[in-house]
Amino acid sequence: RSRAMAVSAIELRRRGYDDEDIALARTVQDANRRAGAPYRTLAEILAGQKARSRPSAPPEDLTTRQLGRRGRLGQAALLADQAALAENDPDRAAQMRYHAQGLKALARKPVQLEFDFFGGGNVSLGHQYIDAIQTRLLETDATPANRHLALATLTMIVRHLGWQSYTCDKTAADLADLMGVKAPDMATTLALLERIGAITRTKRGRTKLITINPEGAFRGDVTRHAEAVDRYRAEVVQLRPEPAE
Repeated sequence: RSRAMAVSAIELRRRGYDDEDIALARTVQDANRRAGAPYRTLAEILAGQKARSRPSAPPEDLTTRQLGRRGRLGQAALLADQAALAENDPDRAAQMRYHAQGLKALARKPVQLEFDFFGGGNVSLGHQYIDAIQTRLLETDATPANRHLALATLTMIVRHLGWQSYTCDKTAADLADLMGVKAPDMATTLALLERIGAITRTKRGRTKLITINPEGAFRGDVTRHAEAVDRYRAEVVQLRPEPAE
């Protein structure tokens, strides 16, 4: 569905508004939409008019052909946008528009060259975390080769974080196999990463689990990130043994 035909950009230019005026009006329109303010056309914004009451102006149905051109994800985005327009709660409307934008991005997915960016369960990685780890590694007496192996191993640990979890799915032996190094070398590398606070290892039976603070790297639903941080604080930080003096 779409709104009734608004005044075109060509008509706005004919009325004396330049491209900068129209772009600014669109920015205001988007800001009002995000804030849940009453809808105003570009012409109303440029003329400084208040929003008109539109109780009897439902969106018009698009034709089957018009819908088909959008694809399934495009149609889903359109439905989410329409739901936002009809929503009275500004917070819910903002969430609907947010998810509609994500669907639009997926609908515009380019022809894949080699890798599927959206299908791999990607990890969010904090720049502050990486910067801190690099700085701490440089402050150690580790050789350049050992520092490089530590960063490469940390990348592999982040790659294998569990969904909605702060725990790596791989053990030290698994990581040694993946990195093509011997078990003693991996043990030394993990000890270095733990010493500088890049990881924390917790014991579960005879196995040591490798964990990462979710504030540094997180794989999961970002709306549940705070929940993961709280679990990490309770299950790892508070139970972490005090370092020997």
